[in-house]
Amino acid sequence: MTVSTTEFETIRPRLWAGRYSRIPGDTAVFHIETVNGRLCPTVRWVTEDGTGTCPAVDSPTSQALTGAVIATKQAAGGSGTGAFTINEFGQVLVPASSGDGRVFLAGRLNGRLPFEDVFEDQRFFDLADASDLHCGDPWKLPYVGMQFNLSVRGRLYFWKVDEDGAKAVNPPRQDAELISKLREVRSHGAVRFIVNYAGLVITKCPIVPNPKSADDWQPVFVGRINRARWFEQE
Repeated sequence: MTVSTTEFETIRPRLWAGRYSRIPGDTAVFHIETVNGRLCPTVRWVTEDGTGTCPAVDSPTSQALTGAVIATKQAAGGSGTGAFTINEFGQVLVPASSGDGRVFLAGRLNGRLPFEDVFEDQRFFDLADASDLHCGDPWKLPYVGMQFNLSVRGRLYFWKVDEDGAKAVNPPRQDAELISKLREVRSHGAVRFIVNYAGLVITKCPIVPNPKSADDWQPVFVGRINRARWFEQE
């Protein structure tokens, strides 16, 4: 499998003061770790058959991404491996391994980042591929992305936490179509959803009347962000 149309731009690590919010745990982010003797980006895929650690397809892009994250982790005082995220603009955001709250911009992914399916030989998957999905369809791939919110009153916002405290940040324009799709799958209440590096919008819906645990929720595809009505790139 080739990724010739994908490029990675390495950036000298610098502190990131922009939007950054991840769902707790190690399954909603990417990682740099060793798989079969190769240091590479990975993603944890939770399925009915268990949780698999899926490595990125080996390519110049994945190698450059690996090097940039390792260099950034080390510059922040870490060993080099660990978690990172890629936002909806392809910006690679790397938290310091010390857990002190610092986040660094390490580069930008332009294109796609395919992964190996560890549950089926010679099969690959792409978190940017939603060609056969419609609003409300189950999302069966890893649930990885940046966290955003829809308020009870139907307003999109990002909950920003920094040294000055916490506050809701609104996009320049509210996207009525995205709000309608979110309400199609979650008819009422506040909604937490993610946007992955390709701009796909995914949320979780309850599969029982009164959900009490993470197992009572199922990821579903919602749609794509409309970049003309979304937050500006930082």
